[in-house]
Amino acid sequence: MGVRKEAIYPVQEWEITETEFCRETNYRNETTFSLSNGYIGTRGTYEEAYPFDVDTGLEGNFVNGFYESEKIRYGEANFGSPLLSQSLLNLPNLKETRIYLGEEEFSMEAGRTEEYARVLSMKDGVLTRRLLWTSPGGRKVRIEIRRLVSFDMKHIIAMQYEILPVNFSGTVRIVSVLQADVENHTRKTNPIVDYGPFGRKLKPLELWADNTEIFYKGITQTSRLTIACGSIHTLSPSESAAAVSHEAHACDGAIYFEVQGKEGEKITLEKFICYASDRDAAEGSLDTFVSDMLRKAKARGYRQLEEKQKEYMHQFWETADIEIEGENSMELQQGIRFNLFHVFQSAGRDGRTGMGAKGLSGEGYEGHYFWDTEMYVLPVFIYTDPEVARRLLDYRYGTLEQARARARVLGHEKGALFPWRTINGEEASTYYPLGTAQYHINADIAYALALYLQATGDLSYFKEKGAELLIETARVWADAGSFAECRGGKYCICSVTGPDEYNVLVDNNFYTNLMARENLRDAVNAVAYLREQDPACLEALEKKLGFSMDEAGLWERIIENMYFPYDEARQIYPLDDGFMMRRPWDESRIPPEKRAWLYENYHPLFIMRHRMSKQADAILGMYLHSSLFTEEELRRNYDFYQEVTLHHSSLSTCIFGIVACEIGYVEEAYRYFADSARMDLDDYHNNFYAGIHAANMAGTWQAIVNGFAGLRCCNSELHFKPILPPLWKKYTFKIKYRGSLLRVCVEKDRLEFTLEKGESIQFYVHSKKVRISEEGGTYIEKV
Repeated sequence: MGVRKEAIYPVQEWEITETEFCRETNYRNETTFSLSNGYIGTRGTYEEAYPFDVDTGLEGNFVNGFYESEKIRYGEANFGSPLLSQSLLNLPNLKETRIYLGEEEFSMEAGRTEEYARVLSMKDGVLTRRLLWTSPGGRKVRIEIRRLVSFDMKHIIAMQYEILPVNFSGTVRIVSVLQADVENHTRKTNPIVDYGPFGRKLKPLELWADNTEIFYKGITQTSRLTIACGSIHTLSPSESAAAVSHEAHACDGAIYFEVQGKEGEKITLEKFICYASDRDAAEGSLDTFVSDMLRKAKARGYRQLEEKQKEYMHQFWETADIEIEGENSMELQQGIRFNLFHVFQSAGRDGRTGMGAKGLSGEGYEGHYFWDTEMYVLPVFIYTDPEVARRLLDYRYGTLEQARARARVLGHEKGALFPWRTINGEEASTYYPLGTAQYHINADIAYALALYLQATGDLSYFKEKGAELLIETARVWADAGSFAECRGGKYCICSVTGPDEYNVLVDNNFYTNLMARENLRDAVNAVAYLREQDPACLEALEKKLGFSMDEAGLWERIIENMYFPYDEARQIYPLDDGFMMRRPWDESRIPPEKRAWLYENYHPLFIMRHRMSKQADAILGMYLHSSLFTEEELRRNYDFYQEVTLHHSSLSTCIFGIVACEIGYVEEAYRYFADSARMDLDDYHNNFYAGIHAANMAGTWQAIVNGFAGLRCCNSELHFKPILPPLWKKYTFKIKYRGSLLRVCVEKDRLEFTLEKGESIQFYVHSKKVRISEEGGTYIEKV
């Protein structure tokens, strides 16, 4: 647990506010103020497009799933190594809007800026920037800029630019720009990647402008994906405003507007931006598609789009918000809302795309989807917005064919092996010890699917997609290991990497074996259910997959005989077979400046030969399946892993905090939660410029709901074991479960459960069965 940092931004319940313009902190702030809707992502860059260098800013605009590939260069390639990369591609920028008062260009690096504030309203999903600026020549103007990425129109970014001359009348010129000469900051955002993309990767196919609209279409050099984008404008007061000219070149275009400004009278520019790819419309009709979207947005106007944005966001917060009261609660309240806001706005919603580890806020990890989605993010949506959860699962199901092909490359004749990191469904991890060897991705996806099915009761999804996914993931586990004589005939899985990336290519990683066994168990139960309840569905799957009931018999044998490493002396489950043989870690040998970045400073063999852990691994498995362990077992293992875990991953502290709650270490749990809650908002890892840490952000929700409130879903039943951190007066949250909405309020001397929506709900509180039989009903328990 680290030393708490001071808050970067003023502590507010629903807002994040920047109070000064500063080049040194700009890159980080661009991530803070990034906006997205699961399809488009745009970084929080300034409209006047300052010429920041690679260390101070990135004009980033992204479309989920739109990537460029590069031929990967290997010093020594292995069979099955990915040949082509996938990198989320930085797209042409249309936000750029330049303002001239006479001949003086508005810039916060010239003249005098007063009353400056840039405010992210997390409640509304709107970014607002207000300032009073005096030009070097003495012209004073008030400027307010509002921006949103629309949830109602997923292809649209909407902007409103208001200019109020304060002490002058005269010509005001506005230049709206399209800049397509853009590239990724690969050397900065992904410094260990040697294959790019470097330089401009979009080949222009079409670029034109007229007096109201700009349009661009381009194609990637290698992946051959086509993007189209454009902007359209409305300027008022119309009687004194006009577009006087426009221009279009190979990689940029602009429209020049001119207004006769009057002192005390507001000038308003509404600008609507559209992005679409050839996954949305055929390449030949993308121009029509973009034009139609822009005209629809313009007809609705900025104000209506903002009202719809607020409506959409308020609906999300109505279920997802967590309220905290108590000492220092405002800081944590702001942190948890910031985290939930970014998680919510980053998730793919079309069933074709997932959610990157950095969302759509930056280029970190090349925009790849990892296990973060299933293990950290999906549980949040399962309980707050199950429709989004289902669409994220749809993405995985939609890439089953690629996963089957990957399994064949790895030597498995049956089943599917999902990639460790990907965008298009193919493996993009170039270093297999930290990538492909993380077979646990299969079980992670199966776990998230099983949780979704338990919490929603979505039988149609189970029959249409879920059962197939469970069977195909289980098949790989049945082929990845063996019944080892030297382990008494127990089933062993060798040469895998668990979540802990400091211990790679190990035998019998505890987390992997545990999750694999439960993946197999879920598959066995799925087959048994279909056999009894829907034989026709099972028969169709048997035919489609070439599946036989003999396979299920093998799965049952593996479940009964799965091997787990165990240390008799300490009565704990080591990370893997060799973990206790490794040299104890000596932190004093490592200079402080190198401790958080071991792989960047030490050879992998030096790291792998030490008995230490990067992050929650075995402890994560015990959290996910805590019902399989006694409290004493959890305590012994937690105490051991406290000694050896370095928490060098942002995914770690929230998990330790949840298990600390389970075993009664409440104060320790609270410290872990506090570390997690403001990790990004206060940039604890000093790398927020590259994008959000989506897994940790979602983990803070789990830290409250699954940690302090003790929520578990076992055999499709909800169980709570609420506790209250000593510094809090109370906390309140809501969850969705099988069509019902349950409100949970935990106070010092009472627990209150209210059925806000639904006919009835049954759950357990400290093992006591509770039923609320009608909407509006409440169960209260004195503590």
